[in-house]
Amino acid sequence: MRALGVLIGVVVLVPGAWAQSVTVVDHAGRVVTLPSPPQRVASVFGVATAYVYALGAGDLLVGARYLGLPDSPLARQVMSRIDPAWEGKTFPAEVTVEALVAIQAGVVLAGTRHLPLAALLGEVGIPAVVYAPETFAAVREATLLTGALLGREEEGRELTELFDEVLAEVAQRMGPGGSTLPRVLFLGTEPLRVAVGGMYQTQLIALAGGKSAAENLPGASWQSVNLEQILVWNPDVILIAPYGTVQPNAILENPDWQSVAAVKTGRAWKLPQLLFAWDTPIPESVLGILWIAERLHPGRVGLEIADLASRFYSQFYGVTLTEDEVALFSED
Repeated sequence: MRALGVLIGVVVLVPGAWAQSVTVVDHAGRVVTLPSPPQRVASVFGVATAYVYALGAGDLLVGARYLGLPDSPLARQVMSRIDPAWEGKTFPAEVTVEALVAIQAGVVLAGTRHLPLAALLGEVGIPAVVYAPETFAAVREATLLTGALLGREEEGRELTELFDEVLAEVAQRMGPGGSTLPRVLFLGTEPLRVAVGGMYQTQLIALAGGKSAAENLPGASWQSVNLEQILVWNPDVILIAPYGTVQPNAILENPDWQSVAAVKTGRAWKLPQLLFAWDTPIPESVLGILWIAERLHPGRVGLEIADLASRFYSQFYGVTLTEDEVALFSED
C-alpha cells in the first residue's frame, strides 16, 4: 500500500454566518468543504466507520459498513451497548448513490476504491471524504481528520495523545534492538498466507519491537508461500490474524513445522478480537501494538493490555467492559 503524505484538517469560521464551514483535505488529496459540521454521516468504508465510533460520534451515523466486525454474540452485545441502533444502519456490500440520497446523507466517508462513487455523489451535491490510512502515522492523521470533519477535535486530540503515549512507552521499554529483534511471521486466513513488507501488519510488528520475517517480500497484499520458505525464515514468533479459521494449535501440532524456532518454544498466537480487527489501520490497532509487544518481549512492557483495552473502550467507545470481555485480550 502506498505511503500517505501530510494530511491537514481545518475548520474555517465564516464571518457573519450562523454555522462553521468545515474544510478538510482527504487521503486522495481532495479538498472537501461542508457548510457546517455534518449531522447525518454515512460510511461506505468499514475502516472509516471505526474512526467515527472511536471519536464517540456513532450517533451521527445514518448508514455504515461494518467490515471486520466479527459475527459473534459477544461482539454484537458490545456493539449494541456502543450504538443500540447499529444493526439498522448496516449497508449491503455495495451502496448506490440513490441509497445515500434516500437516507439524506450530509457527508459520505469512503475508501480509495470508492472514488468513482465520490465523483457521482459530487454531481448530486453530497460531499465525500476519502480514507486510505495505510501506516500508523496515517491512522493518527486520519483520527485528526475525522475529528475536524465531525466537530470532535478534542476527542481526536485525546485519542492521538493515547497513541503517542503507548508508542513512547513501548519504544522506551524495548530500547535499541538491531539484529537481535525477534523475527515475526504474520499469518492470514491460511497457514501459508503471509503478510509482506508493504502491509500494515509489518509496521505493527516494527512498532512493537520486532522484525517481520517476510519484510523483504514485495507488494502490499497477502501472499502465499511454501513451507520451505518459512523454514528458511525460521521465525521466532508466529502471529495469526484474528479473522479466519487458522488456530495456533494447527501450527504447533503440525509435524511439518516442528523445526521452526517459534514452534519449538510454543510462541504462536492468534490476535484477539472483540470489535474491529487490531491488524487493520484503525484507532483500535494501538491495542494491537501493545498486545504484540507483550508477546515479543514478555515482562518488559510497562503497560497492561487489559488496562489499556478497558481504558480505550471506556474513554472512546463509551462502554465499560465486563470481566469476561476484558479477559479476551489476555488469553493465549
